[in-house]
Amino acid sequence: MMSRQAPRLTAIGSGKGGTGKTLLAVNLAHALSHEGERILLCDADLGLSNTSVHLGLESGGNLQGLLAKDCALRAATVPVLGGAAQRGGFDLLAAAAGSGLLADFDEVDAAHLVAQIKAERSYDRVLLDLGAGVDSSLMHFAAASDETIVVLTPDPASLTDAYAFVKILMRTFTAPPFVVVNMSANDAEARRTAEALTATCRTFLKTTLEHLGSIPRDPRAVDSLRQQRHLLQLYPQAPASRAIAALAARLHARAAPRPVLVNAR
Repeated sequence: MMSRQAPRLTAIGSGKGGTGKTLLAVNLAHALSHEGERILLCDADLGLSNTSVHLGLESGGNLQGLLAKDCALRAATVPVLGGAAQRGGFDLLAAAAGSGLLADFDEVDAAHLVAQIKAERSYDRVLLDLGAGVDSSLMHFAAASDETIVVLTPDPASLTDAYAFVKILMRTFTAPPFVVVNMSANDAEARRTAEALTATCRTFLKTTLEHLGSIPRDPRAVDSLRQQRHLLQLYPQAPASRAIAALAARLHARAAPRPVLVNAR
């Protein structure tokens, strides 16, 4: 008799581009791996995938083949820093960068991909890096996840879009998302930004959000993007790196035990 746990799904969304969501997803994958989790990072921005570019990889995997049922999930992934079995490493599942091959991806495709991910028992957690916006396929990913993180910046437009994301999410998902404020000038600005979103949601949606943490504006984050390497790998002691590591530790500590599936031989 063999028992395996189902992977925990953590969706990362923003409602708009330019919030640093993908940089956070990539570095959370690295940091959660250091917490002992086996991680799959899925680039769910299917119309304009760019995670492999962030990582300096020639290929991010074969998501197209997986959706076409030409290959299994494990065969569709590529290892990053030794893969999910290595400390600090993880696996990546993405479409070809900038190809737009999956621009017509719909809710049926999203449901199929979620089913494939949930059926894979090789990972402790799957991070879903959602595309910008609130279209139905992206919100399906968020609603199917165990938890969702909404990323925003102090920019007022980011706050408006984050509220729209939460509003649509709460129509189908009962647990409110966590809030992460990125690119804040200081702790006070991060708290003000988080409180502005949480107060708005409390008033109009009758729901309470939890501020999971914040990430300071850090020029080394931009430098890591230029070098197409992990921020935590290049500058592990940078303020943004320490903040992301702290976020990963909180997520890891909060993870409830997953249901155990038992298969009898």
